[in-house]
Amino acid sequence: MISPSSPEDLAQALKDGAASRKSISISGNNSKRLMAGPILPAEINISTQNLRRILHYERDDLTLSVEAGMPFSDLQAALRREGQMIALDPPFAASGTIGGVVAANLSGPMRRGFGTARDLCIGMTFATLEGDLVKTGGMVVKNVAGLDMGKLMIGSFGTLAVLTSINFRVHPLPQKTQTFLFSSQEPGPVFTKRDELLRSVLKPLAIDILTPAVAARFSQRGFVLAVRGEGSRSVLARYSRELSDFETLPHGDEETFWAKIQEFTPEFLKRQPNGVVLRISSPLSEMPQVLRCTSDACLARAGSGITYVYLASAHAIAPIWNAARQKKWSVTVDLAPDEVRGSRDLWLSDLCGPDSNTFAMMRRVKSMFDPVGLLNRSRLYGRI
Repeated sequence: MISPSSPEDLAQALKDGAASRKSISISGNNSKRLMAGPILPAEINISTQNLRRILHYERDDLTLSVEAGMPFSDLQAALRREGQMIALDPPFAASGTIGGVVAANLSGPMRRGFGTARDLCIGMTFATLEGDLVKTGGMVVKNVAGLDMGKLMIGSFGTLAVLTSINFRVHPLPQKTQTFLFSSQEPGPVFTKRDELLRSVLKPLAIDILTPAVAARFSQRGFVLAVRGEGSRSVLARYSRELSDFETLPHGDEETFWAKIQEFTPEFLKRQPNGVVLRISSPLSEMPQVLRCTSDACLARAGSGITYVYLASAHAIAPIWNAARQKKWSVTVDLAPDEVRGSRDLWLSDLCGPDSNTFAMMRRVKSMFDPVGLLNRSRLYGRI
């Protein structure tokens, strides 16, 4: 394992490997090893763990530049001491690096309020197989020059180049927060409340729906709509009036509740070593149908159209896959054991299927950055 201590050393290692046409594996802390395509053996293994410095921080300007190997939890802790945060709450936060979060495009419940890494990254530097360090974007939030190339790196699983540093827009920590829960034995009333909320003037940080199997892990019953409001005392009072038929979660339980939701996927995989997590993207109006097509545990980002389905084994994938194909939903095998990810399609999408123009463009982009196919081989969905 090579662990370069500078971006220049990392770029040189990539150049040397490419010159000898050796396959190269890139990792941070390897916490996302069950995501995307299976990790193939490589002749050169490079870790970013020694790239862990905060390079630049402008507290008043709300901008930050950090090396990709810094543990995500360490970065958040440092910002929290300044009353600020990166507005991402991804799974694997305790074990992952900031580069891994961006390379996998992970997000959590706060996606509703703040978006994903694509919305929060304002620039980055990455190392290419030619040995170059390429900078995109900048340290000014309004500067969008070059961001398109940077956005190619977000969610690319290290198959194009290697992130060495990322520039973020940071946010103040929420003034005050309050969590409201609405439960029902059937999904219909929960989605009715969700729709009313989305039509209201309220702007929650998070809107999640838990099916009964997930809710039971939180000592709740039935289908549960969880809403996290943020703002001044008067804003939270407005939440209480608008959501008068919701239960209010005690303040002392709130952080634990959302931390458990954030890390629900890693905890599920600890309990179910052969488990599979599907991610289904659908229109908001069709999310009730997503829940009806499976009796398995589901956790839905109910304001974003994303549903995570938790399966005890790969045998349960087929009926959900078939239902999604009929409904034209996009489905990704988000996490699964190696033998599952190595033996089946991981991606179902009309826009990005193997015969689509979009997929052909993805192959061309891969060829531009890595024409021989050396870097994190087959990791990106679609085996590229």
